[in-house]
Amino acid sequence: MSKKNLLYFGLGTLIGVSVLVLAMRRILVRYRVVRLANNEWKGWGQQTVDINGNKTIKGGFEANDGYSQRVARYWKEGTNLNYDGNDRNIPWSASFISWIYKMGGSKDRFKYNASHSKYITDSIKNRKQGMLDAPFVGYRINEVSPEVGDMVCYSRQSNVNYDTTGGYKSHCDIVVAKSKNKIEVIGGNVNQSVTKKVLKTDSKGMIVDNRNDWFTVIKTNI
Repeated sequence: MSKKNLLYFGLGTLIGVSVLVLAMRRILVRYRVVRLANNEWKGWGQQTVDINGNKTIKGGFEANDGYSQRVARYWKEGTNLNYDGNDRNIPWSASFISWIYKMGGSKDRFKYNASHSKYITDSIKNRKQGMLDAPFVGYRINEVSPEVGDMVCYSRQSNVNYDTTGGYKSHCDIVVAKSKNKIEVIGGNVNQSVTKKVLKTDSKGMIVDNRNDWFTVIKTNI
C-alpha cells in the first residue's frame, strides 16, 4: 500500500471510529435514561395507569417515609433545590425529569429546571431555528412518532400550545417502551408517585390519547 493510500486508510479509519463513538454515546445516554426511569418506577412500587386510564397497580406515596427522601434527591441533584415529598404544594415532576437526564449523562446539554416549560421551549426553539441535530428538539405532537428515550409533553393550563413561550404549567413523561398502537411512558409526581402510563397511538405511531392536552414530542439526540 502506498503512503498516500495508507494516509487515506488512516483518515477513513479515524473518521469511522469517531462516528462510531458518537453513535454509541447517543445510544448509551438514551439507554441510561430509560433504565433509570424504569428503575425509579420499580422503586416506587410500579404504579401503572392502563390505556383506558385505570390505575391497575398502586405505588408509593410522595410524603411517606422513604419516598419523601427520593423526592428530595430529585430536587437536590436534579435542580439544586431543597425540597422533599412533604412539600406537597410544589410539583416535583420536572425535577424528576431533570434528575433522570442528569444521571443519564446529558451533562450541560439539558436545561435542568423545576419547570418543564424551560426545556420544552428550548427544544422547540431548536426546531424552529432548524437545529435538528441539537441534543433536544421539540416537534408538534402530530409531526413525529415518539421513540424510546424521547419525551412527550402536555399542558396543564389553558391557552398553551406549541408556539407558547415563557413559563407555563406543563408535564413531560419519558417514553420507555413502544409497540403497535401504544407507547409506555414514565413520569414523576403523577398521582403523587412515579407512574407508568400506557398511551394510545395510531398506525403511524402518533399519540392519539385524549386524556391530556399533548402538544410536543421532544426528540432526544444524545
